[in-house]
Amino acid sequence: MLVLGLTQFAIAQEQKVEGFITEAETGMPLPGVTVMEKGTSNGTSTDFDGNFSITVDSGATLVFSMVGYASQEVAVTSGEMNIEMQTDTEALDEVVVTALGIKRSEKALGYALTEVGGDELSDVKQINAINSLQGKVAGLNVSGAATGPAGTSNVLIRGISTLAGNNQPLYIVDGIPIDNSNLGSAGQYGGSDFGDGISSINPDDVESVSVLKGGAAAALYGSRASNGVILINTKSGKGQQGFGVQYTGSVLLETVMSDIYDFQKQYGQGLNGEAPQSAQEAISAGMQAWGGRLDGSNVVQFDGVERPYVSQGNNLDRFYRTAHTITNTVALTKSGEGYNFRFSATDLSNEDVTPNSGMNRKSFSLNGGVLLAEKLSLDVSGKYFLEDVKNRPRLSDSPGNASFTVVLSPPNINVEDYKPWFNEDGTENRISSSTYHQNPYWSAYEFSNNSLKNRFIGSSTIRFDVTDWFYALGRAGLDQYTARITGIEPFGTAYIPLGAMSENTYISKVVDADVMLGFNKSFEKFKTEVIVGANSNDRKFETTTLNGREFVIPGLEDINNVTNKNYDYKFEQNKINSLYFTAEFSYDDYLFLNVTGRKDWFSTLSLAGKSSSNSYFYPSVNSSFVFSDALDMPEWITFGKLRAGYSDIGGGAQNPYQLSLVYGIFDTYNGKGSSVPLGRISNDGLPNQELKPFSKKEYEVGLNLKMFNSRVGIDFAYYFNKTTDDIVPISLSNTSGYSSAVINIGELTNEGVELLLTGSPIKNENFSWNMSYNLGYNKNEVVQTDEDGNSLFPPNAQATNVSSGAIVGEPYGAIFGTSYIRDDQGRIQYDSNGTPTTGPRKVLGNGIAPWTMGLTNNFRYKNWNLSFLIDAKFGADIYSGTSAFANYYGASKNTLVGREDGIAVQGFDASGADFSTTIAPGNVDSYYKKLYEIAEEHIQNADFIKFREFSLGYSLPGDLLKRTFINSANISVVGRNLFFIKRETENIDPESSFNSTGARGLERFGLPTSRSYGLNLNVKF
Repeated sequence: MLVLGLTQFAIAQEQKVEGFITEAETGMPLPGVTVMEKGTSNGTSTDFDGNFSITVDSGATLVFSMVGYASQEVAVTSGEMNIEMQTDTEALDEVVVTALGIKRSEKALGYALTEVGGDELSDVKQINAINSLQGKVAGLNVSGAATGPAGTSNVLIRGISTLAGNNQPLYIVDGIPIDNSNLGSAGQYGGSDFGDGISSINPDDVESVSVLKGGAAAALYGSRASNGVILINTKSGKGQQGFGVQYTGSVLLETVMSDIYDFQKQYGQGLNGEAPQSAQEAISAGMQAWGGRLDGSNVVQFDGVERPYVSQGNNLDRFYRTAHTITNTVALTKSGEGYNFRFSATDLSNEDVTPNSGMNRKSFSLNGGVLLAEKLSLDVSGKYFLEDVKNRPRLSDSPGNASFTVVLSPPNINVEDYKPWFNEDGTENRISSSTYHQNPYWSAYEFSNNSLKNRFIGSSTIRFDVTDWFYALGRAGLDQYTARITGIEPFGTAYIPLGAMSENTYISKVVDADVMLGFNKSFEKFKTEVIVGANSNDRKFETTTLNGREFVIPGLEDINNVTNKNYDYKFEQNKINSLYFTAEFSYDDYLFLNVTGRKDWFSTLSLAGKSSSNSYFYPSVNSSFVFSDALDMPEWITFGKLRAGYSDIGGGAQNPYQLSLVYGIFDTYNGKGSSVPLGRISNDGLPNQELKPFSKKEYEVGLNLKMFNSRVGIDFAYYFNKTTDDIVPISLSNTSGYSSAVINIGELTNEGVELLLTGSPIKNENFSWNMSYNLGYNKNEVVQTDEDGNSLFPPNAQATNVSSGAIVGEPYGAIFGTSYIRDDQGRIQYDSNGTPTTGPRKVLGNGIAPWTMGLTNNFRYKNWNLSFLIDAKFGADIYSGTSAFANYYGASKNTLVGREDGIAVQGFDASGADFSTTIAPGNVDSYYKKLYEIAEEHIQNADFIKFREFSLGYSLPGDLLKRTFINSANISVVGRNLFFIKRETENIDPESSFNSTGARGLERFGLPTSRSYGLNLNVKF
């Protein structure tokens, strides 16, 4: 009876409160308003319709809060409450995450920082989540190469910082730097893209992304921050009241944009204007469409079968399939007084557009926080990824590249006739006399290019608040993975009849640790916050390689089943120890000054007897003036801030073993006979004991404005940066015993502007329209490469007769290739047979777009939400390898000219005399094959405007779900890369480079561009 009485008494003391929250100015429902019972951890938040429901003690007071609105405290007097929230200009200043995870007031920042919500990455999912930043951040140039779903993403922040090093930003996940290495990419002679480190991140786990663009923003990371920093914070369960379960599922279908290709359909396979007369002639002709006009007659093909000599239509749609990516995520969250946690599990399953290709990635994430004692807190984060990729496509050159033969097959060939792709003896069913033109089905089903990666990223942070103005913090993290890549060129392949295989294992381990002491004090109108700390970053990377050729037993694809094999082992380690500080001073909350400094000590620059220092100091200073708080402003100005910053950060010096001779052990074993281990010098280049990091100095000024009660916003920035003492390779005479050396001599500059416009043209109870427009321009110039001004081209930035790299006086990424020879009148020089003379290499274009743009619109009507993104790039060029080969093989529409009447050419000859002739119809192929050698002919304008993303969603009304166990539910139709609004290129996507590491502005038979569309479902319980 006593227990029953106490229970009844407790129930009598509780009261259920339901309500509806709107914006006072417009009457619009406000989703996401936090509703807390004052003095407790009991709380909830409003749903999409602005509704809330909470059970509180009788006589309680509810606190309503939301960023940008004045908080309210309302006593509970009844079971229903309708609240109107007033916008608050003081509350408009948000807290953002900056370098080292330090949270700062946005108005105190003297530099540009853009924060992107996690929803913007997960609404229209990408397997590499960073690709979802395309078009969303001013000054951020994001492009994914045409290399498949698990490919590398290329990200540039404010241009190129180094001529020969890595230009990718530093990625920080939950406070820990992660390894973003690319484990392999395609070059001039083929290869595959084996992805980068950031592609592991699961978009469903991301809470927010902060892009630190300039040196002043990133200086606290020292030598690793010269390319900017991208901070990724993952969801932790904070703010969840009670126990919550969330399910997120998506199904995306993907099809190739076959309509991009527009080749001639009038002439078929053959040579010299004649169709093949035998199977041997058909095989000899191979990809060449220099045959007769398609007339419907029966013509023999590669397999000896006669088929109608007519256009067979679209081979890409026959060979490539409709891909699908299915993602399922379940997340469990809970938080309460003094604790929070979130656990999620995600399964991503992909079948790629290429037959027999796809991937599976399983992701597990656990974030938690707990108040261990009154002033002692602990936060932990752990993520595990298991990624299994099957048959990454071969790219660039033709061997094993299915795209090459599918795209270039003559119009009278149906690629499905290439089946079966094997002969009775198990060898390749050849379709061409060229051993390097594989049957595409043989490439897809017999070649093997698989990778398996196990990865763990974890961190823990402990904080002790000694007083209310002094704290100590310690943080440690680990990023470790093992990746195994197996590549097989099968027995029976035309260009390597006995086959070959390789096994590569990569083990990476990065350990990072920080200790910090923080102080903050206020003296009337003055405030100061000082943080001092130390960091240690230790990276180890080892590679084991096994290569073998000539399988003994056909079909047994094992490294022990090869006649000739060899192996290699490499290990490298580098460590950076650092001390740093940041000090912020403010006056009356409208004038701010921030000073930072960091000193890095490098293991890679440490050597006994070395005269130059092994350390470098990186300072920065930035300031902001909130003139809207300091001065009387017109009512239409809600917020205004001027900002300025200066920094001197560095980079390079990351590669170990460059200061002195390094010795290693190698083995002479080749699969035959005995093994003899021998020692040797491992250096390829001459050591340089005086090597030091490069310096990058940057100046930045900016303006932030919010007007008309924050309905209109402007964020503008101007910057100039200069890199000096860049570490670049130089060539040496072979008589020195070395082919090259690295020295501090490179120099380049970047100058640009960034603009972000935001607006809310319409905002009322039932309908809202929010939009944002960002524009970035970066002017890059290579000032110096070496003492002689020689051009510098990265290893993988080569294609047929063309390169891309650093040329003095040009932007980095200049396209440099063979050209036409022209006189002062613009006339072309011809050889005696009437074909153009191949001229010297010269600058033909710029492979990196200086202009980037993005326009986002979001419309809400009651429970419906429509959003779309249009992005664009201007000012870049691209060399089209597809165009070059299409001319060579007669696939291009250009080659229709002259097939019937010949080609009349006029110009001048090698002596300078006037020259004219007519090339006979039977020899026009010689003209177009010569064009293949002239890179200038295949340079195209890479400007584009693309309809990048689309989402149309519906949220079930709160009233409908009120009596169910579902808190909220949303379903949406999504799409990505749906179509081009403008495209200047022919037969290629202007973004289709064959790698993301060096080949800027070079295209050559990557995977065809695709569009995706599908459904998302998000349910919270």
